[in-house]
Amino acid sequence: MAITLDYIKSCIEDFAKKIDVPNNLLPTYGKSEYGPTSYITIDDKFNLTYIIPGDRGDDRYIEAVDLDHLLYIVFQGITLIMSMSLASKTLNPNIDKRRQQFKIQLELLERLNLQWKQREEHNQQNKEICFPFNDYEGQRQFYIRELLGNGFLHDEAIKKAYEKYP
Repeated sequence: MAITLDYIKSCIEDFAKKIDVPNNLLPTYGKSEYGPTSYITIDDKFNLTYIIPGDRGDDRYIEAVDLDHLLYIVFQGITLIMSMSLASKTLNPNIDKRRQQFKIQLELLERLNLQWKQREEHNQQNKEICFPFNDYEGQRQFYIRELLGNGFLHDEAIKKAYEKYP
């Protein structure tokens, strides 16, 4: 059976209902003429492509190997945006915001597909290796503002803050 855009749309809508995805985060199907929104195409050889428009025409094309891979790519991006929004409502200045975002994203993906969650968990671990968490950032920023308010010069305030909160 050949996969159609209508079938992909129905799969995405079914998954989207499970985690209450806002309509504005869903892709369109076929070339998008409605502005900068992601969209899915199928070429004449049934290759699946997810296109994310760039600001300056530097669109990002992601070739999916199969329908499951395409769905993972779509929902990886959707759950990232949703997790950033949800985490921003409960930010703790003593915890790197990415910890909360990553956790929420994994919870959302787990509700959709356990394998997607595991795949994203691996991606997040790689990000943590390259960009380690910094749980002092919120405290450091607060302390810098406090020092600036007490008359310290910017460079002095930053130095003192990094000494106190490495």
